[in-house]
Amino acid sequence: MLFISGCAENAQDNETDPAEEGVAPAKDATPAAVEDVTEPEVRADVEGLISSHKEDFLIEGGEVTIPGEEEPEKDNETFSEDRAQGNNQTIIQAAEGAGYTTFASLVRDAGLEDTFNKGGYYTVFAPTDIAFNSLPEGMLDDLRNDREKLNRLLTYHTVRGEYRVHALENMNSLTSLETGELAVNATADGKIMIGNATIVEPDITAENGVIHGIDQVMIPSGI
Repeated sequence: MLFISGCAENAQDNETDPAEEGVAPAKDATPAAVEDVTEPEVRADVEGLISSHKEDFLIEGGEVTIPGEEEPEKDNETFSEDRAQGNNQTIIQAAEGAGYTTFASLVRDAGLEDTFNKGGYYTVFAPTDIAFNSLPEGMLDDLRNDREKLNRLLTYHTVRGEYRVHALENMNSLTSLETGELAVNATADGKIMIGNATIVEPDITAENGVIHGIDQVMIPSGI
């Protein structure tokens, strides 16, 4: 039998380390790197990542969510939530319950209770009792005795639609039910002015609207 010298050597030279060619190891071979990775270590790595980026994640009920992917909250959902929690009073009931008793009694004197109770939705700027008591002497009695003027005064403080205080911050004017225009201004110190009055108690919710308490009575022209 003839042996050719160098064949065995060439065969050995042509053999290549599987690691050098990127050849996958045999099925029964377990790389040390894979052997050493355990489930606790993987969990620790994930927890460490979340811990170092707490501001980027929200963890609720074992689920991780990214802020900004949640459903945006809607303004009308806030109104609905308020009403579901028991704010099912009419505007006049809510105003009276919040201490705006003079305003509520004037609405009744003007015969507007049904309008405020059954209509809507409305935004009402209700003067405080102190504001009504600060009117010139005799003016409040005169208004009670003149239903037409009283009606104009009260509807001048009322706007169709619901406007919470954060919505008013971005507005310049509103049209009242009396048809008069109400100027809306946001002051440098964060207050909202409606005409010459300042909102002192915002967002009193009612079943058919919202009330903002104001510190002055707004007088329409001709009264």
